[in-house]
Amino acid sequence: MRFALNRPIISHRVRSTFVVHSVRASVKGRDVHMGSFSRRSFLKGAGVGALGMAGMGALGACSPQSTSDKTRDDAAATSTSGTSAWRIAPESVTDIVQTYDCDVLVIGLGHAGSCALRAAAEAGAVAYGMDEHSEESWSYTGFQMGHINSSYLKSKGIPEVDPIEFVNDWQVRSNNRSNPALIMKYAKNCGSTFDWIFNNLNEKDFETFNIMHYKPEGPFKKELSGLKSWVGTATAGGDLLTESLHRCKEAAQQSGGDVLFETKACQLVTDESGAVVGAIGEGPDGYVQVNTAKGVIIATGGFGTNAEMCQDLLYEIKESLGPNDEITNMLDRDGTGIQMGYWAGGRLDPCMGTMDGAYWYPCDSPTDPLGATAALWLNADGKRYCNEGFGSTELMAMPGARQPDGQIVTVFDSNVEELLNAQPFGHMSFDVTGGFDALRTTMEKAYAGGAQGSAEAGESTGAEAGTNKAEGGGACVYAADDLETLGTYLGYEGEALDNFVASIERYNDLCAQGVDEDFGKDPSLMIPVSNPPYYAYGGTKALGVLMVTVAGLLIDENGQVLGNDYRPIKGLFAAGNASGSRFGWQYFTSIAGQSLTLAHTLGKMTGEYVASL
Repeated sequence: MRFALNRPIISHRVRSTFVVHSVRASVKGRDVHMGSFSRRSFLKGAGVGALGMAGMGALGACSPQSTSDKTRDDAAATSTSGTSAWRIAPESVTDIVQTYDCDVLVIGLGHAGSCALRAAAEAGAVAYGMDEHSEESWSYTGFQMGHINSSYLKSKGIPEVDPIEFVNDWQVRSNNRSNPALIMKYAKNCGSTFDWIFNNLNEKDFETFNIMHYKPEGPFKKELSGLKSWVGTATAGGDLLTESLHRCKEAAQQSGGDVLFETKACQLVTDESGAVVGAIGEGPDGYVQVNTAKGVIIATGGFGTNAEMCQDLLYEIKESLGPNDEITNMLDRDGTGIQMGYWAGGRLDPCMGTMDGAYWYPCDSPTDPLGATAALWLNADGKRYCNEGFGSTELMAMPGARQPDGQIVTVFDSNVEELLNAQPFGHMSFDVTGGFDALRTTMEKAYAGGAQGSAEAGESTGAEAGTNKAEGGGACVYAADDLETLGTYLGYEGEALDNFVASIERYNDLCAQGVDEDFGKDPSLMIPVSNPPYYAYGGTKALGVLMVTVAGLLIDENGQVLGNDYRPIKGLFAAGNASGSRFGWQYFTSIAGQSLTLAHTLGKMTGEYVASL
């Protein structure tokens, strides 16, 4: 009988609901049918407006001169043969109720955009920002900032990192798909950018920071399977980040500019040469146009909630989905800015990466007791299936996306601290600085709970195959003094139960030999499951669940968007997750939290560069 995991953890998928509208756009005398979706429902005063939206997001870049007639003809023609409707430019907005003039316009004021706005203003440019949120709801998402060589890290005794070594590792991780000049710029400046963001904090403020994974006296594994990792993830409370966010507004106002809140960008404005000279947004009182002397910086984030763009661009994820899977997103980014840049002639990153999506970790929750740790992993048939410690947490999780029945089990024993201390540091790894108290408490509950596992009294552990324990918490852990009983608690039966026991025994034999003849796991991570009680937890793969998309418009080292000929488009720039050129297929990062620091660093440097023009 095949394995049936009776008590997997709760799937933490975030489902998005969209209102579908049917619109027709006239393109060169032809009607082109486009499916469009409502704007994000939580936004104050949000509405579809006169333009509607393509896919799940805004229709994107268009202006009287933003797209040539030939381009419109080509787009319309390909649409009838299956090209996604979002690629077709909408008609131009003409009913402008107010116009502003500035040097630099930043569209989208998250991590990248706020830094770009502040940097441009501090460099002497008259800077305007445009953001669809209200000022009251304006806030940052995320708090982990992975970086190297900041004064803060140095003050904590963290060794300096050679930028050349860092960049070469990055390029290996991305299969050399990242723009090397851009990544070198990031490596050399991410530390100083971190210091710049928090340059107004006092010593007491910095006491609220934490450096993940770092214990001066503890072990540190720098390299695994040819890939390297470093300590460098600083975590800050939301209040400190929000404070820094509002400093960008103050800088813009001091420059003679301002921030237009509740204003959804919808079109770029170009001149006869194709250079971008402004943008149009829909605000509370109608359409506004912001004209720019130096450039527009798109920093609107990715496209994870745009179903049409996901279907069109996320090839690996789409092909990995099971029959009951769908692409969902944890953040509300609809691809507006990417569409705008595309219609202005911008070239899309051919490698559309995501954070998560085609994998998660052995189970589908980042609250799993061991995190993305290189423990022993078994599939629904009770068989080991990969090198659990291959180079990075994201890479070692990839084979799990292709396991049967959506079930994966993590197995360990009482000697778990040795296992956790041996791991390389990375995204979603167990943070040894947090101590082992919570894990030990869970293990004790699991042992006392028997077939109930670590579930609290009164919680359901799942009465039938495929059901979850009651709401709340991460994985339900099970413990037993022998492997067969442990497998039974997990739901293994028959041949699958026999495989479960045999696979663990085989793994222990390989650990004793010091050589993983089956999958090539690093000997330092070959820690046997031989010290009872034995522990395990199971869960489902989380295919299609995105944290964010991390690719968009191709950019050069200055953040300038590249056209179809790979030449920069005058006046058009991008930063953060609206930009490409940074990753390969996935968020394969050497330090947890570099998505935020990439946004901060490249946003700041793009703002400075545009201001200098």
